[in-house]
Amino acid sequence: MKRKLGLFLLAVVLAVTCLATLVVSWEMYRLVSEKQDAELRTMEKSLGQRFDTFVVMLRAEHNRITTQMDEVMPKMAADLEAAGRAPQDLTPADLDALTRRYGVQYVYFIDRSYKVFQTNLATDMNLQFPVGGPFRAFLDTVFGQGRVMSDGIDLSTVTGTLRTYSYFGPKDKDYIIETSTEVRHDLAKGDFGWLSKFFFEDFFADAVQSNAYVKQVDMFLVNDSGYWSLINAGNQLDAEVARKVDVKGRHKTMAADGRTLTVYRRYRPSGPALKDDPVEPKLVISQITYDTGLARDAVIHVVTGAAIVLALALPFVFWIASRLLQRQVLDPLLTLRGEAGAIAGGDLDGAIANTGRRDEIGSLATSFDMMRSAVRKTILDLRQTNLSIERFVPHAFLEMIGKPSIVQVELGDNRRKDMTVLFSDIRNFTTLSEAMTPDENFEFINDYLEKMGPVIRDHDGFIDKYIGDAIMALFESADDAVRASLAMMETLERYNAGRVAAGQPPIAIGIGLNTGSLMLGTIGESHRMDGTVISDAVNLAARIESLTKVYKVGVLISQFTRERLAAPDAYRIRPVDEVTVKGKTRPVQLFEVAGAA
Repeated sequence: MKRKLGLFLLAVVLAVTCLATLVVSWEMYRLVSEKQDAELRTMEKSLGQRFDTFVVMLRAEHNRITTQMDEVMPKMAADLEAAGRAPQDLTPADLDALTRRYGVQYVYFIDRSYKVFQTNLATDMNLQFPVGGPFRAFLDTVFGQGRVMSDGIDLSTVTGTLRTYSYFGPKDKDYIIETSTEVRHDLAKGDFGWLSKFFFEDFFADAVQSNAYVKQVDMFLVNDSGYWSLINAGNQLDAEVARKVDVKGRHKTMAADGRTLTVYRRYRPSGPALKDDPVEPKLVISQITYDTGLARDAVIHVVTGAAIVLALALPFVFWIASRLLQRQVLDPLLTLRGEAGAIAGGDLDGAIANTGRRDEIGSLATSFDMMRSAVRKTILDLRQTNLSIERFVPHAFLEMIGKPSIVQVELGDNRRKDMTVLFSDIRNFTTLSEAMTPDENFEFINDYLEKMGPVIRDHDGFIDKYIGDAIMALFESADDAVRASLAMMETLERYNAGRVAAGQPPIAIGIGLNTGSLMLGTIGESHRMDGTVISDAVNLAARIESLTKVYKVGVLISQFTRERLAAPDAYRIRPVDEVTVKGKTRPVQLFEVAGAA
């Protein structure tokens, strides 16, 4: 009997333990699933609210640009008519002047075949709009109407960037004038400049960093050419997924691994619909990729622990285990999550707790500490690298081609500009170098250039390149170039005094200046490029420098540089000759600059 009772009690205990384990397991799974689903809904709502903020900026910017275009586009058409210029006869310089005059970035001319036949954006030249799309129907309403119309905000199919577009069909003309501006560029200059930068760089990234379950978020805008990302330029959404979202409003897909869930949802701006809203007519789809396996793994671990405790039927032990789990695992993990969030927020100096523990938590904390140190070292290395890069690519060159950073430079970037080119060269350098060893040659050239480089920078110029002992520099002001040349000659006198005192022969240099239009940009190929200047004005400056030897003068300038001087009487200038230099057909007047007046 005692044995049977013991077996019965054991069976009851086992049955109760198994039942309790199943109940706890099911309840835990239900609670975690509900919490996970609620978090996903909250994230979808948050993503929509974040985009609502951007829509407010888009609407404000769209209204501002629409008002501006209502005023300037008719003037643009009237000016072309008054000048008697057909759009196809406009030069790139004419188009650039047109955009600057009317405060737009890009201007297009579209003919009756729905093709771009003239534009200042070379990548869009001869762009043919697709047959059967709603955009052609819209263009038909613009031709010859004599009023400005807008198709709202859209994505460029070439650059993948968000733009605003306005259209004007001059009366009695078979073409349409289209203007566009990149939203990010335009917003950065307006009242929302700081918020625009935050949206494009951090607004959605923060949604991923602040939630361990979220792996990726994105927003896609649908137009005739595809389904383009508003956050990650160039990314596209699968057309079939977009169709399902358009029909159902919400669509979910599970990855093959069974743990990664992606939810797509049609975005609709909150609040009442507005007339001529730039966003409402567009199909915008949000994407959230969610790791459901993290919750599933957590449930498995918790249920396993609960099953062991329940099998022991010792509530006190269960309570003790819970307290230990809280203190030894959960609290350190929460602390670690907070520290990870601080690192993601840019705090690379805060201490990492629990690095002294001899378990997995300690190993994880140590790994976080090593990661933080590595990130900090990488940032310092990048800063040092940027400083080193500036020694090879002058920051002034980047500014002139419109690139704030070296990482944004691409092959073929260029900019036209009127500048003064300076060439200087050491006379009889070949004879001097023959008397020196290679090491002495390098030491001599670097010593000489170390004296001349600061003189050019002190007069607002920058050195484009060194050609052996020769220097090629660029100045925006002809006066700065002339003053720099005279200062270089004065520096040379002091340098020669030191050479003579050291028993070395003095050196002489020649400096040639010419002013004109030139192209600054990058040349080369995809794996090796270089910044350079291409222009007839550059070649003429080099020829003028070589003539300093013929006329035995120090500083020789062209008539074009003299004409650009603000006050020529401030210098002792005398005419030297009128010559036709090698490679030229027209004579050029040359002048010597002997010093300040």
